[in-house]
Amino acid sequence: ETGGNEGSLSDARVEGRGRKRLTRKEHKKRKKQRKAQNKQQAQQEEDGVQGSSATTDSKNSTGNVAESEDIGETAVEYVPTEIPSLKELEKAHGAKPLGKWFPNAVIIKSKDPPVATSKVSLVLFYQYVDPLWPESVTQQLMAYLCQIAQTRVLGGRIRVAREGVNATISSRDSSSGISAVNTIRHFTQDLLQFHDVFKKTDFKFIDDLSGDRHFKDFKVFPVKELVYYGLDGDKAPLHKGGTHLSAQDFHKKLADKDTVVVDVRNHYEAAIGRFDGQTVASTEEKGGTKNKDDAPNAAANGGATYVDPKMRKSTDFANWLNKSETKKQLEGKQVLLYCTGGVRCERASAYLNNNMGEQVAGVYQLQGGIERYLQAYPDGGYWRGKNFVFDKREAIGIDNPDGDGGVVGNKKKHKPSKDKKSEGEFLPEMKCCICQKPWDRYIGKKKCLTCGVPVLMCDACMSSKANKDDQNLIRCPLCIEEDVTVRANEVDWTNNGVAVCKSSEKGKVAPSVLKWGGGHASQKKERRRFKRKLCKFGADCNRPDCFFAHPKGEREGFLAGEND
Repeated sequence: ETGGNEGSLSDARVEGRGRKRLTRKEHKKRKKQRKAQNKQQAQQEEDGVQGSSATTDSKNSTGNVAESEDIGETAVEYVPTEIPSLKELEKAHGAKPLGKWFPNAVIIKSKDPPVATSKVSLVLFYQYVDPLWPESVTQQLMAYLCQIAQTRVLGGRIRVAREGVNATISSRDSSSGISAVNTIRHFTQDLLQFHDVFKKTDFKFIDDLSGDRHFKDFKVFPVKELVYYGLDGDKAPLHKGGTHLSAQDFHKKLADKDTVVVDVRNHYEAAIGRFDGQTVASTEEKGGTKNKDDAPNAAANGGATYVDPKMRKSTDFANWLNKSETKKQLEGKQVLLYCTGGVRCERASAYLNNNMGEQVAGVYQLQGGIERYLQAYPDGGYWRGKNFVFDKREAIGIDNPDGDGGVVGNKKKHKPSKDKKSEGEFLPEMKCCICQKPWDRYIGKKKCLTCGVPVLMCDACMSSKANKDDQNLIRCPLCIEEDVTVRANEVDWTNNGVAVCKSSEKGKVAPSVLKWGGGHASQKKERRRFKRKLCKFGADCNRPDCFFAHPKGEREGFLAGEND
C-alpha cells in the first residue's frame, strides 16, 4: 500500500454509480497487478508453497476455533501480496538484531508519510498448528510477512514459531487513500492465501481508534514458543486443552456454584482489572454490585470464586499449580481460565488437564479472552476495572474503548475514572507505589527493583525526589507481600529469568524476574549516551552509522558529497 498499488482501485469506486472511466495511468497499474498475479500463480505451481510445504490438513490444526468476523468483504478490492519462493529466501530481508533477547528479529519501518486525521485499526489473533510446521515454513512465513509489511501500511508485533503465530497488528489510513479498515483485513486475507490453517483463526478486529494507537514499526520475532511456559510438549499437549466457551457461555458459568475462575495473566495485569463481580452477584442480571466489602458474602450468593495465581511471568504457572494448596483449592470444582486474548490459556489449560484432569469437574477457557467478552458485554458484565493490553491502547475501561494510552502531560491531571458508568470499579491495588494515592496507569516504564514487573506510579511521584533516590527501594505489591528485598540487579538469573538462588545474605529473592523495559530500549539508551560524546574523528568521520556526536553542518556536507 505504501507504493500506492491499490490507490487506483479506490479511485475507481464511485458511490451509488458503478465505476468511473479509468485513466491511462490507472490502466497501466491494473496491467501491472495482473502480471504480478500471473507470476505468483506460476511460482506457486513451481514450488508448491500452499498445501505441500505448508503441510498438514487444517482439520488437524489446534487453535482458537471460533466464528471470526467476515473478512471477505472489503470496500476496496483485494490485491494479494506475492508469496516469495524458497529460492527467493536467500535474497530475502536480512534479520536485524532487536536487542540481546531477540537477535534474529526483523524490523520493517513504514515509508508511508503520516496522515494528520488518520484513524487506526487493530487485529489481534493467534493460531496454533498441529503437527508442527517444518522450519522451512516458518522461515518462509517470516519472509512473507516482511514482504506484506513493505506493501501495506502496517505496524505491530508478530511471534512466529513452529507451533504457530501470535500477533498484535495495527494499521492507519494511508497517504494514498487506503483506509486502515481495508488494510488490516487485506492483511488477514494475505495470511489465508499463505496457509489454510488461518481459516480457523479467530481474528479480533478493533476499528476507529485514534491515530496515536498505531505501531510505527512492524516487528517479526522468531521464537520457540508463542507463550513461553518452559514446558515440554508432552507436559502440556494442545489436544488436552480446555473446552472453549463463547463470551455468553463463559458469562453463564461464572454464575455457577462450585466453580473457580483462574486468571492466567500476570499479577500486575490482574491488579487493575479482573473477573470477580460474580462473587458478589445475587439476583442482578449483569452481575452486580461492585462493592468490595460485600466479598465475604460470595459463598452465600454463589458464583465462581476468583483465583489469582500471583505470577510475575507465565513460567510461574507450573509451580503455582503443583502446590498442595492450589490442588486443594481446585479439586472437585469447575475450573474456568481466562487471559487477555486467549493464547495464554491454551498451554495453561492443557497443563492443568494433563495434571489434574481427573480431579476437577471440567476445564474451560474464555474464547477470544477479555477482548471478546467486553465486546459482547459493553457494560462490563462480571468484569471489574480495566483490561491491560499489549498495544498502544495500554488499558481499556468499559467507558473507554480507545484506551488510556498517550502522554500523561497532554491530559489534565489524569485521575482514575469515577463517573457513574464505571463507579465502584476502582480496585484496592490501584494506587501509586510511592504515595499510595489512587492511580491506575502503568507509565514511564517504571518497574519493581526486586522483580522487574511494571509498577503503578503517579505523575507527581514520577518527577519527585523519591523516585530519583537510588536508596529508595521501589517494589511491586507482590514483592511487598512476599517480603522480597534483594534488588534484581544483585541476583543471578537464568536466561529465562528464574533465580539461581532463592535467598541471599541480604534477604529474600524474587523467584523470577520479568524482563520489561530493556532489550531494544536499553540498546537505544546506550546509543543516546554515546551521542553526548564527540567523535574523535570529528567532521572527518566517514561512518554513517557512527554513534558519537559530530560537529553540525561540516559532516552533513561531507557525507552528502560522498553520496554524490
